[in-house]
Amino acid sequence: MNPLPIFRVFAVRISLMLTMVAALVMYPLLGRVASVGLLMGGIAGSVVFWITARQLEKLAIQFTNTVYFVPVKWRIVGLAIYAAVLIRGYTLDKEHFIGLFAVAAGLFMIRLAVVILGVTGLDLPKEEEDSNG
Repeated sequence: MNPLPIFRVFAVRISLMLTMVAALVMYPLLGRVASVGLLMGGIAGSVVFWITARQLEKLAIQFTNTVYFVPVKWRIVGLAIYAAVLIRGYTLDKEHFIGLFAVAAGLFMIRLAVVILGVTGLDLPKEEEDSNG
């Protein structure tokens, strides 16, 4: 099976799990605004990663050795999603900016998930152990 879809699915699953755990931990510590902001940012980051990774998978299948272009339309959609959740996070708490900072932290959850996948290799196929050696 193609490793690109496996990587995309694993990254999004790990990101959403990290986001849920962090939001549950953040709720009693910093309150509802921070928890909601983190959830919004984590989900938005995962959606934008999913869209970007899916588009790059299509390009990788079409052009096996080189990538000729990355559709600008999808980058603009991703940036619009980022802007929308950051603005919404700002409106959650205009006095202390907790919602804005929580959304920004949530947007980085997908990056943390990709680093975890890179270090652990959870998305790689399992190697069978040789019984002779």
